[in-house]
Amino acid sequence: MSLQTPSHPPTVSFSPDAPGYVLDPYPALEALRTKAPLYYWPEGRGWLLTRYEDAAAVLKDARRFSPNRAEWEYASVLGSAAMIPELVELNKAGLFALSGSDHARVRKLVSPALTPRAIERLKPELQVIIDDILNDLAGRDTINVVSDIADRIPPRVIGSMLKIPKGRETLFQRFTEAAVKSFLPGLLRPEEVAVMRTDVQEGIALVRETIEDRRRNPLPDDILTTLIQTEEQGDRLSTAELLSLVSALIVGGFETTIHLIGFTVYNVLKRPELLAQVQAQPELLKGVVEEVLRFDNFGKMGIARYALEDVEMGGVTIKKGQMVLVMLNSALRDESVFPNADAFDVRRNTNASIAFGHGMHFCLGASLARLEVQLVVETFIKRFPALRLAKEPSFGPHPVIRKMETLEVQLNQQ
Repeated sequence: MSLQTPSHPPTVSFSPDAPGYVLDPYPALEALRTKAPLYYWPEGRGWLLTRYEDAAAVLKDARRFSPNRAEWEYASVLGSAAMIPELVELNKAGLFALSGSDHARVRKLVSPALTPRAIERLKPELQVIIDDILNDLAGRDTINVVSDIADRIPPRVIGSMLKIPKGRETLFQRFTEAAVKSFLPGLLRPEEVAVMRTDVQEGIALVRETIEDRRRNPLPDDILTTLIQTEEQGDRLSTAELLSLVSALIVGGFETTIHLIGFTVYNVLKRPELLAQVQAQPELLKGVVEEVLRFDNFGKMGIARYALEDVEMGGVTIKKGQMVLVMLNSALRDESVFPNADAFDVRRNTNASIAFGHGMHFCLGASLARLEVQLVVETFIKRFPALRLAKEPSFGPHPVIRKMETLEVQLNQQ
């Protein structure tokens, strides 16, 4: 197979491992956006796309750009070395891999279980979990928001939604981490992939076991029972589709929410005037969460799409089979769409936000993530009204996420 290469020389360089990038990627992204908005990144074997207009166009163009990694020119070359067979098989029945008509059919079956109204009904359940975890913090002076709150709540929420036996959340978390890391296989070491494969195998086994248990023992007002029993003109989800959807719910429900909790708490506490505002007006938190997603997105890299044909864009040709990484973290700072984009404004109109995707692949779990983060932050700042930032956060290594490892917060006034 002839692997495609770009036909134009780069005018800037890009390294997500450069000192300071994880803490503040925005100067590097602005350089790309202004000097080389379509930049071929040799180390990642794909194009970096950094302008909003291009990002929205690619995400919406399901005819010419697919999220299915099997379409990648390097899929077979990297397959044995850095792709996990169980994930490849799982993803074959996933929403990202299904063709237009099949995608529409599955999405129509799934959507009723994840509408904003359906998610709103989970609010009391979420509140009990949040209160329980925050109760553990009573009497402590300093906590790490990441390990004490953010890492603990989403696993409990997903476990509760799917009625998973308590104590299996750690397995979920390892499965999620492996699935997310696999998005850019070319950046992984072979020994990492071996460990990840074990985590994926165990995670899929647990999901399969949970689905089969729910088939035998359906529960009222249960999201998994709803997915299993949902029927549209005699059509139901297959076992493979259910397995892929529930796995996607776990991965999306963990990863997005864990990071969004940490980044939202950080962005509120580093602005004492904003903390005072949201304590007085909790309804502002909806805008806070949207602005954190736009202004300080936890993504380190972009959302992958693969060209199904040669596409002319921005003066370059993206060849069939090439990967495009849609850099949401850059697109959401594009001044042409978000005036004064480098300012944090909780009253900003974020209707144009593509933080949860765009078009037919818009994230089905967006409503859950938004509600969960709003409830966590609202309850946290209400429970500990004197809380303040103890020190700046620290970040750890991760191929695709700005992975916040510590966020130390003082709970009580000293």
